[in-house]
Parts: sequence; structure tokens; C-alpha cells
Amino acid sequence: MSDVLPGSKKKASQQDDADIDDTTIFTSLLFEQNIKAQDAVREFALHDIDDREGLEKKRIEMHDSFTELYDNIAAFSEQIMIDDFDLAYLRNRIAQSEGEAKKQLEGALEELTAQAQGNLADVWMARVMAWLHQAAAASGPLVEEEHVDKMKSASKYLAAVYTMLEKPFSAVPMKVDGTQKLRRVALGMQAYALLKESHEAKDAELSSILGRNKSAEAEFYDEFLNELISQESTFRQAFNPFDELVWRDIISSFIFEQATDLYNEAIPHFGKKREEKDRLSMIKSWKQNTAGLSEVYLAMTYTDIADAQMRAGNLEDASKLYQVASDAFGRAEKCFREVLALQTNAEQSRIDKEQKKAQSLYCSVEASVQTLSELITLNNKSEANLVLKDIFKNLERAEKLAKTRELTSAIKEDLKTYTFVKDLLDKRKKKTDDISNIIDQIEFAKDLRKTGLIQDVGKDLDEAEELMVSNPAEALDAIREGLNSLGILLSIEAEDQEVGNLRNRTLALLNNVKYMIQFQLSSQLTHGVKFIMSRILENLHAAEAASYYKVLGEKAKAAELTDLGKLALATAFASEAQVYSRQSEQWSFRAQIERMNAFRKLEDELAQLEEEDPIEDALEIHDGAISRIKQTVASFESAANELDSVKGEMIRIRNNVEIQVKQLQGVVMKFKGDLSRILGARSDFMAEYMFKTGKKSKAKMHYTDANDQLREAVGNYTVAAQVFQSVGDAQAAQNVDNRAKTTDLLARSIWDNRQRLERDQDPSEKGETELIALYLGSAEQ
Repeated sequence: MSDVLPGSKKKASQQDDADIDDTTIFTSLLFEQNIKAQDAVREFALHDIDDREGLEKKRIEMHDSFTELYDNIAAFSEQIMIDDFDLAYLRNRIAQSEGEAKKQLEGALEELTAQAQGNLADVWMARVMAWLHQAAAASGPLVEEEHVDKMKSASKYLAAVYTMLEKPFSAVPMKVDGTQKLRRVALGMQAYALLKESHEAKDAELSSILGRNKSAEAEFYDEFLNELISQESTFRQAFNPFDELVWRDIISSFIFEQATDLYNEAIPHFGKKREEKDRLSMIKSWKQNTAGLSEVYLAMTYTDIADAQMRAGNLEDASKLYQVASDAFGRAEKCFREVLALQTNAEQSRIDKEQKKAQSLYCSVEASVQTLSELITLNNKSEANLVLKDIFKNLERAEKLAKTRELTSAIKEDLKTYTFVKDLLDKRKKKTDDISNIIDQIEFAKDLRKTGLIQDVGKDLDEAEELMVSNPAEALDAIREGLNSLGILLSIEAEDQEVGNLRNRTLALLNNVKYMIQFQLSSQLTHGVKFIMSRILENLHAAEAASYYKVLGEKAKAAELTDLGKLALATAFASEAQVYSRQSEQWSFRAQIERMNAFRKLEDELAQLEEEDPIEDALEIHDGAISRIKQTVASFESAANELDSVKGEMIRIRNNVEIQVKQLQGVVMKFKGDLSRILGARSDFMAEYMFKTGKKSKAKMHYTDANDQLREAVGNYTVAAQVFQSVGDAQAAQNVDNRAKTTDLLARSIWDNRQRLERDQDPSEKGETELIALYLGSAEQ
């Protein structure tokens, strides 16, 4: 290993460590914000529906949480984008190359350009999602008035979405290019404004442009935003009200409502020409479809909240919400009926309308059972008969409307129970007859139903467990069946230990399956923001499943899932580190180029007349390289710590955790070496600049700092080489040891320059090879 020069100061190293601790790790930030968003959804879904003000506050908090999440996804995506410098550098190399080398560079440029456009699309779609949540927050489904502050916020976010369109890229979630749709809107708005300003256009021409523009904007909502929200909700696995389904349905309802309004605004502007009549006919059909879909998703929003309230035992609230959902499905049916091509949608809406009405009636019945029991206990036969009459009326209506096996079965069981209760009441004709013992019969019937429902749910969950490994998607369908029966069970029985355990088992399995689906999705992604987000969601699903298994007493299963979640999060940290490590190399190279350019400008008499200081740009690039290395170090450290927190012995062995942690620790020390080396390069650059501008005393100080920083780098490289050697990675150890030797020579050279200044001699300038070694850590380019 290389000799280390004596006298290296520790002050700079301690400051660097403090700076690394303060570095933003986006994986940690996105992890926390995902939890915050999920919590906000659940708080909204379970809030008291009679507290309108509180409910609206929770809804806005939910949208704000998602806005904050997508803000940071956009910021992260933007920070790791391909820089214009890299593209310009490749173009210059291509211009200077020939033959096979030129072809390779052209291929690299094409690949890099595609990657850059993909990065722009990711940033843009994250910004669209942030805007969409603010726009939806401005006018929610539960209140009439709009929130002015949220409308202003949405406008600010939409402005950022439009501003990005000046760059050439496409954003296609599945089939539709959103940038193409919105550019068409922007151009139409400009054309309309110019023609209106000119006063030369005929009213018919202006009206035609306005109509087409409103129609184009409606298509942006109807086609692109619908596709984007569908992709995003699928990625986040927002498929049940225990999680995030409600936000998807709220936003989908908002999207189709906006599209409908825009189509309505467009329709009056189409004239009587044949081509415009054809267009008008299509738009009217589209409008009916979006109007219907807006009502469908509004109904689904209320259904989501009703399901959550039903499972929480709030039956009166659930009944009201199911009725509102039924009314919305009814309005959707009317919209769809007006278009021949939408009859299938109309029929489905009719079925959903009747099913939600049946659920509303059923919940109303279950809510009145407590009243019936109290009246029977008080021996109030006349009032009990009135309540029983309403129960029969609601059950008979619900039986005709119910569409699912679970609900139909529950209604039939209720009819049997209360027919028996009515017979018992009829037999006790005298006012003095004691009817209180009928309560025992009601409770006995409830126990029988409870036992049957527990068996039904258990059967569905057993099926899900069998399918979980081989086919998670089918396992999910089985769990959905279990959720339907569980909802009915929770509506008729307060959550005792047995029912509570069944609920926890359902949620444990649900999140276990979600973890497995997310794991499969992650395996199909490459490194980047989407991959990191998927790994974070993996961790959250696994942790949630583990929390329920722990309550159930299945500690081994809980521990395994907790560890699997830690592996996923460690992978996310490592992925972020790899992104920044690649960037740190690119920025270090840029810093070398900017250093040479700065001194070239300094020596150019004409350049010196410019007001801008050439050093400022160079220092900014140096600081950019330093920042990215710090982010690399912080992310790799987090990956090592997260991986080392895995507790299960078998999982540690199966995943080579001990060796992986040591390798990561070696990587951390290697990048700490790189950090000290780039800090040394910056100080050396400043020393040379100070000397060239006649500030010799400051030059000495910077040479001293550079020497100390490079010595620190040698120490870090030496430790990294030892770690790699201990895990048997001889190649990595050799590579880092070579860096240590090269950096050691650089430190001696810089110290020699410091000594030369002491002797009133000019310091020696570095050649290209030395600069490559200083900035890239290698003696070869």
C-alpha cells in the first residue's frame, strides 16, 4: 500500500463528514412522504362524514401530501437528468472523429439523447401529477364552493407544466402523448389571441378556433390525464380502500368532469359545415361518455369511503354514503343511455346503482338492529313491531336489488332471522307477555351467521395463501372475495378477538400479496427514480404486512417480511448512490475542463475585459462535483446501514449480507477518498488562480489545504483497499490502491509547489496527465 505523508489535518475530514450528514437523500425523503401520503388517505377515508369542515380539511391535506411527494419526485428526476454539457461534449467528439470511433460516438449520442428525453418526460409527468392534485383539491366532491388558494396554487403548477413544453420531448404513459395534446392547446390559444387582436378574423373563424381549442383541451383531460392516473394508481397498487383507491377515484372524477365542461364549452362553437357537423357529433358522444365516467368515479369515491366506514362499524354513515353512490351511478346510467355505443356502460351503471342501493338498505337494517334489541329488552312490543316493519321493508327491497353473492346471502339470512323474530312477537299477543327472551334468539342467529361468514372469509384467505407465491394476481382476487364477506361480518358483529384476528389476517395477506406484486414490478425496472419508488413501496407493503402478522403472533413471518422490506430499501439507497456516482464522474471531468477554460480566459486580454469572472463558473462546477460525491457517499452509507439492520440469520446468509455490507463500506471509503481528492483539486485550482492574480499568501493557504485534502484521500483509499482485500475482491483492492499511489504523488507535487512559493519560486503548472489524475483519480484518461 502507498505511504501516507505525515501531518495530515483532521479538521477538513470532520467538516466533510458533517456535510455528508446534512446531504439530502432522496430515497429517505420519498420514503417518508409515501408514508405521509398513505396516512393522509386513511385519515380522510375514516373521518366522520357529518363533520363536513373536518372532512374537507382532511381531503385537502391528502392532496397536499401527494403534491409534496410528486414535487420531490420531479426535483429528484431533474437533478439526475442528462446534462447539456454531456451532449455537447459528445457532439464535439463526433465532429473530430472518423470511421468506427465516430459510429460508436454517434450511437452513444443517440442513446444519451433518448435517455435525456425520457428524463424530461419523467419530470414533466411528475409535475403534471403535482398540478392535478392541487387542481382536484380546489374543487372537491364533498363541497360546493371552490378553494381560491388552491386554484392559485394549481395555476402556478400548471404554468410549470406549460413552461417545460419548450423542450423537445414526448410523455406517453401508455399510448397518448400528453405533450402533443397540451402543445396543441397552447398553440390554439395563441392563434385565437392573435386573430382576436388583429380584428381581421371573422366571428365564425374565431368561434371555430375556440371550439377546436376547447375540444383539444378536453382531450388532454379525457385521454392523456386519464391514462396517466391509471398508470400511476396501478404502479402504486391503489386498489382497495384500506390504501389509496379513494384519491384515484376523486381525481378521475375531477378529470372527467373537467373534460365534460370543456366539451360543453366547445359544442356551441361548431358551425353548420359538413366536416364540423361530423366533428360535433363525435364531441357530443365523447361528452356523454366523460359526463357518465365523472359520475361513475364520483360514485366510486363515495363507495370507497362507505366501505371504510362499514368496516369500522359506522353503519349509519355507510348507509348514507352508499345511497349517494347509488344516486351517482343512476346519473351515470342516464348519461350513457343517450349514446348507442355506450349501452354496455349504461347497463353496468344500472347494476352498480342497484347494488349500492341494496348495500345502503342493508346497512340501514343492521344499524336499526340495536334499536330493535333495546325495544325488545324494554318489552316495548308496539315500537318493536314498527322497527321490524321497516327492517322487512328494507330487506325485501334490498333482496331484489342485490347483485353479489355475499350481499344476497347476508340479506337472505337476515330475512330468516327477522321472520322468526316476527313469529315470536306475534305469538306473544298479550301486553303483559314477556318478549325480552327473543333477544337470545336474535343473538343465536347472529352467532350462526358470524360462524358462517368467518368460514367464508377463512376459505377465501386459505385460497389466497395457496396462490400467493405462484400467482399473486389470482391471490388478490381471492382476497377481494374475502374483503366482501369481511365487510358484512364487521357490519353485524362488533370486532371481538376472533373477528379482529380475521381482519388482521386479511390485511396481512393483502399487503403480503402487494409486496410480491411490487417485487415483480421492481424486477422489470432498471435503475432510476421509478425503480427507487417501486423499492420504497415494496418496503412499505412488507412492513405493513409484518405489522399485522406480528399482532397475529406469527413472529417468524413478520420478521421475514420486515427483513425483505429492508433489503428492498437498501437496494433503493444503492440505486440512488449509483446514479450520483455516475454523475460525480461526469461533473469531475467537467470541472477539469472548466479549470482549463478559466485559465485560458484569464490569459486572454480580451476575455479579461468581460464583466463576468471566469473563476465563478469553474467553482460552481467544482462544487457540483463535490455535491454529487457527497450524495453518493450518503446514499451508499444508508444502503450499508439498512442492509446491516437485516436480522434474520437465514436471510443474511441467503443474500450474503455480511460480505455485501463490507463491500459497501469499502465503496463508501473509496468515494470518501474521491471526495477528498476533488476538494483537493478545488483548493489546488484556487491556489493556482491566486498565484496567477498575484495573491501569493492566499495561494500558500490553498496549497496547504489541497495537500491536507489529498493526504486525507490517500488514507481513505488505503482503508478502502484493505476492506476490499478482506472480502476477497482483489481487483477492486488493486484499483483503489492505484488511486492511493497516484493521489500520494499528487499530494507531494502540490506540497512541492507550496515549498516553491516559500522560496519565491514559481509553482510548476500541471500537465494534462496530472490533471486527469487529479480530477478522475487515474493516471490514464
